[in-house]
This record gives sequence, C-alpha cells and structure tokens, in this order.
Amino acid sequence: MSGPNLNLLNEMAQDILKMEMKYGMRKTMLRHVPEGAYFKRKPDAKKEYIRSHYNRKDAFGPATFTCTDSEDIGRCIQLKPETLVYVDA
Repeated sequence: MSGPNLNLLNEMAQDILKMEMKYGMRKTMLRHVPEGAYFKRKPDAKKEYIRSHYNRKDAFGPATFTCTDSEDIGRCIQLKPETLVYVDA
C-alpha cells in the first residue's frame, strides 16, 4: 500500500482556501455551529438558516438539529449533526 497522495491533498486545501476567500464562508459540521447562529447549506446559497434545538434519537427517527429558515419562522428542516454547512469565516 502506498501513502496518501500529497499533491491531491494540497490541491484540496487550496480549493478550500479559494472558496473561503471568494464567499467569505467556512465549511463545518452542524454540530460545531452554536445554537442561534446563522448558516447556509451551500456557500453560494441565498437562504440562511438558524440552528435551533437538538432532537435526541428515538423510535421516530435519528438524532437531528432543528434548523429554522431565517426569513420564514414557520419553515423548519431537520438535519443530522454530521451535515456539512457553511458559516461566515
């Protein structure tokens, strides 16, 4: 077995840096976003969501965070804690 491809890893790191500079956004897992913070699902998305409360795993479904649309408080989505989201850098 060979080791990791360092050239590929370097290119990936440069792409992430370019994205952060272009959009001013940083990619992170939803579990690391504080409650009440704003985030987007994609770096160039128009909709923003607010991370709300945590829903424990039960018989009805997996563990999720409730995320409220910042422009429509009646619209909520459930996302897994491992979901990658974008926050201001």
